Amino acid sequence: MLLSLLLYLAGCASGGRVTNTPIDEPLPTHEQKITTGMEGQRSDEAFVYVAMSGGGTRAAAFSYGVLQELRDTTYTRNGKEQRLLDEIDYISSVSGGSFTAAYYSLFGDRIFEDYETVFLRQDVQKTLIGSVLNPFNWLRALFTGFNRTEIAIDYYDRNIFKGSTFSDLAAHDGPYLAINATDLGIGNRFTFTQERFNLLCSDLGSFSVARAVAASSAVPVAFAPITLRNFDTCSSAMPEWFNDNQQVNENKPRLNSLVTGLNSYSDKKDRPYIHLVDGGITDNLGIRSLYDRVELMGGAVNVAKILDHTPNYLVLIIINAATNPENPMDSSSNSPSSAQVVAAVSGTQIERFTLESLSLLEEAFQKWATDLSTPEQPVIPFFIQLDFESVANMRQRTFLNNMATSLSLPDDEVDVLIMAGRTLLHESPEYQKLLRTLEQNERKRQARL
Repeated sequence: MLLSLLLYLAGCASGGRVTNTPIDEPLPTHEQKITTGMEGQRSDEAFVYVAMSGGGTRAAAFSYGVLQELRDTTYTRNGKEQRLLDEIDYISSVSGGSFTAAYYSLFGDRIFEDYETVFLRQDVQKTLIGSVLNPFNWLRALFTGFNRTEIAIDYYDRNIFKGSTFSDLAAHDGPYLAINATDLGIGNRFTFTQERFNLLCSDLGSFSVARAVAASSAVPVAFAPITLRNFDTCSSAMPEWFNDNQQVNENKPRLNSLVTGLNSYSDKKDRPYIHLVDGGITDNLGIRSLYDRVELMGGAVNVAKILDHTPNYLVLIIINAATNPENPMDSSSNSPSSAQVVAAVSGTQIERFTLESLSLLEEAFQKWATDLSTPEQPVIPFFIQLDFESVANMRQRTFLNNMATSLSLPDDEVDVLIMAGRTLLHESPEYQKLLRTLEQNERKRQARL
């Protein structure tokens, strides 16, 4: 029995469980939600993109606070009060941020009624560990593939997402949602969209939201990868826009790598299975989804043509729950432990890639706005970054930076995180500039009537 437990805890008891279903022809995608969205509630003047980072419950609570502030911030449009929350067109999420992103996209304002009770203030980590140590689950692991990842999925599905699938997500009039994981086989970002599932000849609509969130937050070693079957049952053709713009990427090594990765899904013989882990490995901010998509589509002007829409404002809100904790390693002559070395190396690489991504996207964001602008109608960009380093109070900043990355936090830490999300957004100069611009635009509109 002890051997069974050890095998189970090591993730070696069984192969990955496969739940995605095949299709015989590519299915329609849901990108139209990006522009149509909430059936008249959303303005066509602004494109609002929200990126929710990884970081366990810390990231989930921080992003939840930002949503609260967006809910409570209103402006006037066409003589009526409008919530900023209802202007969100697109949410991209990674790891811990995917819990908040998926819950809001599924249930809308219900998130403000029960999300804290359902997830943020639950000791999820303790519950999962208890399930792992349950002897009944050792036997399930040996014979049914019910490993520790499946335990987490079962918990998320029953207690948080209530059995929801991506069909339920598509039926809701919320923002377009991009949940991001990492394709372990090629080291590229994997986004849960029907567009991507078409390459696998698979139906995203029947796929569990809880399983996608679990993939997005499947920290290697702690959780086993989520496995998808790459079916050979359809043509699995690339989107037309992708084929039209591949030549644009000839001198762009990163985009070429993405193209190669996407083409690899057509190799059904050598890649019959796709293994997914934490999205934070390839993009801990959830911003590469936007950059890669726009660049693969040939730039902002081409995107506007495909969507048949050019907004007046480009708004990017980056909710970054990354921490910069105090490190006692350098205060001692003792050699760091293996765990410390691994954590330091992986953390350093993720941080450097994050900084690179921020710089790349900020530059691209300004360029997209310039490219979309005309003499008659300039497109104004608003690049809003929210992170713990922006907290003015040093004591509070230190407190936030030393919070753990886990699926369980004390209530007082959850309170601080929620308030930090609200305060940082409210006090953001770029955010206040956006509000002033919207109000000025409304006054001009009313003056013309």
